[in-house]
Amino acid sequence: MVRVLIAIAIGYGIWRVSFGMIKMLATPPPEIDPDDIIETDQEYWCTVCGTGVTMTIANATAESKAPRHCREPMVPAPS
Repeated sequence: MVRVLIAIAIGYGIWRVSFGMIKMLATPPPEIDPDDIIETDQEYWCTVCGTGVTMTIANATAESKAPRHCREPMVPAPS
């Protein structure tokens, strides 16, 4: 009888965690205010493979981080 109760408790715990994760993944990210978007012309280069990216818009309120490529942060291209 004790094993059945333990199995039910573990099953309920797995069920709760699963639904919590599904709810978290199904929730859309918050909308970005159009007034927080600024135009920019910043180029970045990947130090591993040499891929270049040109950023044309950025979020003014977010911390300015370089994009990532090849699992490494890209470096700003020299002007």
